[in-house]
Amino acid sequence: MTGLSYARRGRVHRSFCLRRSDPLMTQTPPAASIRAALDRLKASQAFSGSDRLYAFLAFIVEETLADRGASLKEAVIGNEVYSRGLAYDPRIDSAVRVEARRLRRKLEDYYLGEGSGEEVRIDMPTGRYIPAFRWQSPAPPPQATQVNGSEELFAEGSGAAIAVLPFRALSQDPVDESFADGLTDELIYALSRAEGMHVASRGATLHAAGQKSLADMAAELGIDALIQGTVRRVGARLRVTIEVSNANGFVIWSDRFDTPDDDLAELEDKIAATMLNRLRLDSSRMRANEIRPGPQALAAFAGIMRGRMFLDQQTPDSLHRAAAMFEQVAKTAPDYARGFSGIADCNCDMYRLGLIGRDEAGRRAREAAAQAIALDPSSIEAHASLATVAAWLDFDKVQAEAAFTASIRLGENARAQRIFGAFLTILERHGEAERMFRQARSIEPISSQQDITEAVCHFESRRFAALLDRFGANLHGLPLEAAFHLALADIFGGTGRLAAEVARTWNEATAAAFPTLALALAELEALQGQPQRAERLLAGRLSASRFAIATLAAAAGDDGRSLAELEASIAARELARAWIRMDVRLDRLRNTPRFDRLTTLHLESIGANS
Repeated sequence: MTGLSYARRGRVHRSFCLRRSDPLMTQTPPAASIRAALDRLKASQAFSGSDRLYAFLAFIVEETLADRGASLKEAVIGNEVYSRGLAYDPRIDSAVRVEARRLRRKLEDYYLGEGSGEEVRIDMPTGRYIPAFRWQSPAPPPQATQVNGSEELFAEGSGAAIAVLPFRALSQDPVDESFADGLTDELIYALSRAEGMHVASRGATLHAAGQKSLADMAAELGIDALIQGTVRRVGARLRVTIEVSNANGFVIWSDRFDTPDDDLAELEDKIAATMLNRLRLDSSRMRANEIRPGPQALAAFAGIMRGRMFLDQQTPDSLHRAAAMFEQVAKTAPDYARGFSGIADCNCDMYRLGLIGRDEAGRRAREAAAQAIALDPSSIEAHASLATVAAWLDFDKVQAEAAFTASIRLGENARAQRIFGAFLTILERHGEAERMFRQARSIEPISSQQDITEAVCHFESRRFAALLDRFGANLHGLPLEAAFHLALADIFGGTGRLAAEVARTWNEATAAAFPTLALALAELEALQGQPQRAERLLAGRLSASRFAIATLAAAAGDDGRSLAELEASIAARELARAWIRMDVRLDRLRNTPRFDRLTTLHLESIGANS
């Protein structure tokens, strides 16, 4: 330590001794000193770019100085600082509590760092919104800090620094080696286009990787995360495994692609585009190159990626696992918007599959999306979540279209455009829907959600030829829900050969893993003249959506049961009821008085906005 540092410490210590001996220092600091401390907080690096948090702090400070501290409740702060409106209900919207945690942490960090020499300290004690003012003792000499749960997710910086290491072809086949080399280049190119990401050049990465460990290389280049992977051949398919590691070389997330090797150049583009979409940063300040990720942010990001992988599978088990991942991120990183937008998306998708009711899904999804937007008002994912609620749960075509447009305007998001396409299909605006699907597919070419959405929407809009052309040549790896609708399209608009092939690959255990599709095999058989399995199932106790039971009954020729189940589907406000006006499986029931009454009930259930 230099002589200057010792001298400075001596002056601080002597000043502290004088202050402690002054009886005035045991009293609350005067208002002028508190406001001066507040001004210095506003100008500090800690509060740079945190205008909303500072507005929160300034409001509670001024209210307390004006002897109105007793009125500082969540509803008051929500209305005055965050413009939540008179209807703000803290039991539903926890935005103020989340912001309060951030503010407490921000103040603690400031007084441990650049504000350690401040004479007056402003705190917000846990469990209340009335700030405390006191004279501050000087901070002890700085010590090395370790990563822990209270560490800031982000630090001041200019986005995330990424390095892509050369992919390795495990088979040592020249064709595979060329593919691995090309995929490396495509990933570097794709990721360098992302807002808030800075990718090290291939030359710099190769030079450092040849001489240093991953950790040393990351330290030398200032890298936050490293991407590497392998390519190997499995029969006529390629398996590409991709790993994302932190700066210490530990894997935080991995992904795998099993695809045909028909067009290797196109496959390079598809994998690179899909990885760009999955690794894309949703933090608006990160995208604006104002901050960079800390170790805790990388851990939270890894949880989000795992959750999104489960969400993509669109099965009951995978959605529950995704929800658990997002809940964990929201708990351990409450300042990170993406945990909450993931919770919202999970609840919307669980409603779609009939796993939870509309009211429960709406309450959970709205609350989580609102928290995400409170944390990051420009979060693309959060706005997409709100749009999904407006489309699927509220059937509000005006609000849904406005929300989807707002999300897409903020940046590329495959989920927003995919679900917007599905909603446009329900509204029978098929040309616009197809454009949304094309855009979503270009953003994320490899996606189970995309396969399912296109398969369902193409079938329900009776574009059987388009569906058969899209998926008919490649059943391998197609999600169950997509394969089912492909088989239906083949029955109503094809030869029936694909439907028989799909049925052969399924068994009761496969279908039972998915309650909504548990009846699928029986329905396919019934539609092809073998109703025995369907009749046995209809005679027993079924665990599936009412709409799925209705279409099974229609396939088995039980029109009365089908109409009764459709009425129950409308009463339960299942999302699938939206297809009642379009589904070809119900054609035999149309133009009957009971079906006409049912259609009227359906229109009433979705409200005037639809």
